[in-house]
Amino acid sequence: MKQIYFRNNFVNIYYDKDLCLGKAEWKGDLIGAEYREAVLLCLDLIDRHELIGWLGDNRRMNSIRPDDLEWSVRVFLPKLLESSLLRLANLPSENEQNRTAVEAIYNKTNIPDKELTVRSFISEEEAAAWLRELPEAKKARDSE
Repeated sequence: MKQIYFRNNFVNIYYDKDLCLGKAEWKGDLIGAEYREAVLLCLDLIDRHELIGWLGDNRRMNSIRPDDLEWSVRVFLPKLLESSLLRLANLPSENEQNRTAVEAIYNKTNIPDKELTVRSFISEEEAAAWLRELPEAKKARDSE
């Protein structure tokens, strides 16, 4: 069952403990400390509940400032790659600058020996279905 983890004017963060999935719905302009706090809350949720799938709904998020983008690559991305996540589904922003910034971050996740797979989707239903495949795939892998 989906539960709220954190909510403010810029982001709603949810998780499903049974499915080990999380979701962030971003909206508007997050800059500086607000952006970084929200991103760190997502990481905290992933670590706290050992989530294996994440849906980043960026459709209503506006641009990411260059210094926040640099921070994301330097601080957020290494922590994300060390986390329990196996799949990250992205619903790209309607804002072109945001799409470019988020793609720049996610393009750096394609590192050999890292298990995180990132895919972009147009439909939330398709993204959710892709993430729901994870618990079964994880069980099969863990039993090998």
